[in-house]
Amino acid sequence: MSNRYFEQNLQRHLRRAARRGTQRSGRGAGGRGRRRQSGRGIFQWLAIVLVVVLVGALISWFQQDEAGSSGGDGEAATLVRVVDGDTLVVELDGQEERIRLLNIDTPETVHPQQPVECMGPEATERMEELVSPGAQLTLKFDEERTDQYDRLLAGVFLDAVFINEQMARDGFGAPVHYAPNDRFLDQIEEAWAEAEADGVGVFADDLDCEPELP
Repeated sequence: MSNRYFEQNLQRHLRRAARRGTQRSGRGAGGRGRRRQSGRGIFQWLAIVLVVVLVGALISWFQQDEAGSSGGDGEAATLVRVVDGDTLVVELDGQEERIRLLNIDTPETVHPQQPVECMGPEATERMEELVSPGAQLTLKFDEERTDQYDRLLAGVFLDAVFINEQMARDGFGAPVHYAPNDRFLDQIEEAWAEAEADGVGVFADDLDCEPELP
C-alpha cells in the first residue's frame, strides 16, 4: 500500500470521527444528561485533537521516509554522456560536471595510464543500457562531494533505480570505500554478494579473459 493511499485513508477516517463527535455532542446538548453529555463531548474533542496531532506526525514521517528512498534530498541533473562503467558526465546547474559513482569501482576502459581491463567494455555497455543521454537523474552526496580529480562523488538515481547498486548487482561494480564516504557501502556490498551468488558479470564462468576481483 502506497503512502499516498495510507494518508488518504487516515484523513477519511479522521473526518468521520470528527463528524461523529459533532453529532454526539449536538444530541447531548439538551435534556437531563446535558452536563454529562457536554463533558463527554469535550473529552471526545480532546481525543480527536490528539489523534489529529499523532496522525499528522505519522504522515510527516512517512513523507520524509518516502522522499529519502527516492532521492528527495538530492539534486537534479541531466545525463550528457556515459564515460565508462562508473563515470558519467551530467549537466548540473547549467554546467557540465563529471560524476564518479560512489562506493563502486568497475573495470577500467579509459584510464590514461592503464590498459583496458577484462569486462571493462561490458561494464560501459551495461551503464549505457541503464542510462541514456537526456535522462533526468537525481544525485545524492555523502560527506565529501568531490575527489582529487574534482569529480563529483554521488549516488545516481534514475526514477526508482539506484544505478550504483544496480551496477554492483549486475556484477560490474565492486564495492569500494574511500573514507569518509560510506553512505551506500552496505547496499553495494549486498548487491555484489548477490552478483557472486548468481554468477553474473565478472563472476560468470564463460569469460574470455581473467577479471581482477577485489
